Amino acid sequence: MVKGRQRFFSDLLLTLAVMVAVMLLQWQQPRWLERLEGMAYDIKLLYFTPPRPASPANIQIVDIDEQSLQEIGRWPWPRKHLAALVEQLTRYGAIVISFDMMFSEPQQNPVARIRPLLEDEDKALDLRLAQLQPRVDDDSHFAAQIANNDVVLASLFQHDQTLAQGQILPPQVRQLHTPGVHELHRFAGFNASIAKLNARAQGQGFINAILDVDGIIRRAALLSEYRGQLYPSLALETFRVYSFAETITPVWHKEQEQLFLSGIKLGQEVLATDNSGQLLIPYKGPARSYPYSSASDVIRARIPDQRFDGAVVFVGTSSVGMADLRSTPVSLVYPGIEIHASVFDALTQPEQQVVQPHWWLAANMLQLLICTLLLTLLLLEISPALMALSAGLIFALAALFNIAIWYYSGIHLPVIPVLCLVVILSLLAIARGFYRENLQRRQVKAIFDQYVPPAHIDRLLEESDADAMAGERKELTVLFADIRDFTRLSESLSANELKKLLNAYFSPVTEQIFQHQGTIDKYVGDMVMAFWGAPLSDKAHGPHALDAAFAMLRVTESLSKAFAAKGWPEINIGIGLNSGEMNVGDMGSSFRRAYTVLGDAVNLGSRLEGLTKYYGLNLLVSEFTKSSAPHYLYQIIDKVRVKGKAHAITIYRPFPPDSEPGIINQLEAFNRVFALYRQQAFTKALTALDEIIRVYDDKVLHDLYRQRIHYFIDHPPGENWDGAYTHTSK
Repeated sequence: MVKGRQRFFSDLLLTLAVMVAVMLLQWQQPRWLERLEGMAYDIKLLYFTPPRPASPANIQIVDIDEQSLQEIGRWPWPRKHLAALVEQLTRYGAIVISFDMMFSEPQQNPVARIRPLLEDEDKALDLRLAQLQPRVDDDSHFAAQIANNDVVLASLFQHDQTLAQGQILPPQVRQLHTPGVHELHRFAGFNASIAKLNARAQGQGFINAILDVDGIIRRAALLSEYRGQLYPSLALETFRVYSFAETITPVWHKEQEQLFLSGIKLGQEVLATDNSGQLLIPYKGPARSYPYSSASDVIRARIPDQRFDGAVVFVGTSSVGMADLRSTPVSLVYPGIEIHASVFDALTQPEQQVVQPHWWLAANMLQLLICTLLLTLLLLEISPALMALSAGLIFALAALFNIAIWYYSGIHLPVIPVLCLVVILSLLAIARGFYRENLQRRQVKAIFDQYVPPAHIDRLLEESDADAMAGERKELTVLFADIRDFTRLSESLSANELKKLLNAYFSPVTEQIFQHQGTIDKYVGDMVMAFWGAPLSDKAHGPHALDAAFAMLRVTESLSKAFAAKGWPEINIGIGLNSGEMNVGDMGSSFRRAYTVLGDAVNLGSRLEGLTKYYGLNLLVSEFTKSSAPHYLYQIIDKVRVKGKAHAITIYRPFPPDSEPGIINQLEAFNRVFALYRQQAFTKALTALDEIIRVYDDKVLHDLYRQRIHYFIDHPPGENWDGAYTHTSK
């Protein structure tokens, strides 16, 4: 009886300790918990959000898309086009126009640039130009069109207090009259539009994005502080102009010296926010859930219907090159302008808004306490199977409760701490149950242990997969391969084409690495990194790596022809190989880990890949890889000191052992040139190099050595010269 009570109280104390620990996690909100909570929020938003009614406002998006850039010209446009855009939208019946872009510098007047260049005697021409100057002043034309409609311009707050570009307008927000600490976002600098445009605008709002720890935009700030003043966001200011409200009134409540924002009042409506002046963005769906129109179609009056009649128009861009694409729960590539439209839509329907109330923390603490009591009562003195069933039921009920108040009441409460508590307590209870059941089996196990030698068990543990992933220092060969001129190549393709090209390239290249016993380390953009000799030991790691490199070059040549047939650009790659001691193992953080290699030898392999472009070659290896694969043929390329290293190494261009006689003659001829170069017999080296150039066409390499030899003929390096060239860049 006494033993049973002791066990009960020990179990209860452990349960309470876990509950307190989870409560502290809920209070502290570590980054990993925020990430998980963001994922849970995304699931609710995507799969458990009730259908939203149609917006009471006619929300339209005018998109400066790829079509507009092709027809009107690359960005930035002359502002006469934006003036034409506003003019045409006004004719179409738009009632509010909101720009998700800034005009922080005046556009230069071409006549104003010419007049200072005139001679003094050109007074008549100067007079004519002075009369012409206002006619070509795009800023004035744009401002005049802004004055013809209710236009809201954008600003971007900065944390750098030295930034103050453009003009920040006085906000139509009722300011704080009582001191107190609040949780709104604070900024010290800004970028905004020029005064000439602001003077004709009806409002100005900031466009700062609020990113969660995983880079996803789930919330939007409606108010922020700049130098003691509160300013509205672009969506909020657009709504104020749309609703004819004179002033935006924050609704505060004060506890001691702390101010908490509970909402924002416009007219008679109160829009609920969190303490940071943020609201959860109710995304309607994936990108283009709102009607889009191309800016070029508007400017050139090609809109055949009445879509803009009485519309609130947001002007922005979805063009990939203009970098206004954001990651959201509904899409990882989402136009920023549609975020502002979504927030505006939420402001027009405050009764439909999902909120995270100020009492959410107390509600979650209560949930944690209730779940702890239920688990303590249900998981006592039952079998592990029933424990798992009961825990699963409580887990499901907690998740369903959270989804129900989201769906039916529009309340968002964090759910991960509650689910974590259920899982942890359940696992502890199940583990405790298995442990107590196993106490009765230990005697039987002791009998069977005599039939299994302990040494055999130890050997199995030493060779387990877990230890195979442990860190160690080994002699390995590392490979880096990179697509040449990838930036230029990517600019010639759409995002989807670029994705297809990379997939078509990486798949066969990876296959060759696997076929030659390599281990893929990582892909970084257009670069692939691999190594040989781990996790399974491989004494021939150097030859296998070289075999893979030549296979990759052959595959790339074949792919390049296939790409050209599809209308894609041809590709070339550079490969660097190095062998040496490296640290290898399962490395990373608690969020993400990888089996990878580290060390100076790895860095040297990366440097060699970078040098392939410098020498105009597609494959370079170090002297250490040459030593590990001696049966290959090698052309000496250079003796170099790479950036960050004092010791010079010799680098080579490898060829397969069965290379044609012409290849052998080529590498032997250049090796003779390099030998003369190292001996400072520069005149003989130049003569030998000229003979090679007549037969072999390694233009970049030959031109490089021609320049060096000419330089050393004029500036002899001296007796202490070791023939090494120092590279100052990576």
